Amino acid sequence: MSIESKRFEIFSGTGGVGKTTLATSRAIELARNNKKVLLITIDPAKRLRELLGLSLEQSGEVVRVKDPLAEGDDLELDVELMNPEKTFSRIAKINGCEEILNNRILNVLTRPYGGLNEILAIVELNLQFETKKYDTIVLDTPPGSHFLDFLDSIERIKVFFDQSFIEIFQYLGKKVDTSSLNFGKKILNKFVSTGVKKLLSYLQKVTGATFVDEFIDAIIAIYKTKSTFISALDLQETLKNKEFSNWYLVTSVEQNKLREALELKDHAKGLITEDSFIVLNKCIEADLNKWSPEEEKLIKLKQSLFNRERKLKDNLANKFQKVLEFPEVISLSPFDHIKGLTLNWKSLS
Repeated sequence: MSIESKRFEIFSGTGGVGKTTLATSRAIELARNNKKVLLITIDPAKRLRELLGLSLEQSGEVVRVKDPLAEGDDLELDVELMNPEKTFSRIAKINGCEEILNNRILNVLTRPYGGLNEILAIVELNLQFETKKYDTIVLDTPPGSHFLDFLDSIERIKVFFDQSFIEIFQYLGKKVDTSSLNFGKKILNKFVSTGVKKLLSYLQKVTGATFVDEFIDAIIAIYKTKSTFISALDLQETLKNKEFSNWYLVTSVEQNKLREALELKDHAKGLITEDSFIVLNKCIEADLNKWSPEEEKLIKLKQSLFNRERKLKDNLANKFQKVLEFPEVISLSPFDHIKGLTLNWKSLS
């Protein structure tokens, strides 16, 4: 099966199936084919740092990795470890409001696991896409349920900027430049709901007025950067378009991993379809065919393993049009894993 590269190559899957390693090897193989490639990982795990020798301090920065496998390459391969704080700093700079970075609540929200990770990941992806520097952006998404949060983040942007927060500003008497924030007249004329009054009254009692003021300032600060967030909404349609995006759902020969992958597909809101690639990683059929045990127990074990893998492959073939098989790379070296998988991608080019 020949795979044509697209503007986006998106890897999803549950934890422990080799998703990050596969995304990395795909990025390397594309770069070796004279593509300008950006590899972004939203996965908070340290796997990519280990694979490419990056430091934690480099998170949030675009780093050129010319020779990832130490084989004398000179690739146009850039790598970025997603960092929500640095993304938000870029957003503030773009919108000319860097003073918002001093808000205590935003400082908490934009930390790793602070609550804005997935939303800022979508924005970061769009910012890099808009640079038009790259032929392909390879995206290593968060594992499992975190991937669903990533997909939901586009909807969260829509909900957040539905302009309903103007009620809070009105209730507290905050002066907001509504012309610059593009609030609609209809919203400005709305009565402040009783629910908002009760919520803010409760917050004032529990946290004090200072916290509420900081909370409102944080909301206003985000609204000042509205244009950057809103522009990321269009990215969803690009990601859905099969002319621009290849989606890879990664699983392995373990039965429970396959079940988790299919559940992920069912909840992916039509982004992962029967036309997407399903990647069955860690296949051992080729190694089993080379194995000639003599003991009866080992013969039975070989047949059991062979039957299990065949059953999984047949099951996938009934659900997906495009099934990719990648062998188990038996080595403790992460470089050996990437090299083996890169060769497999090469055979699919």
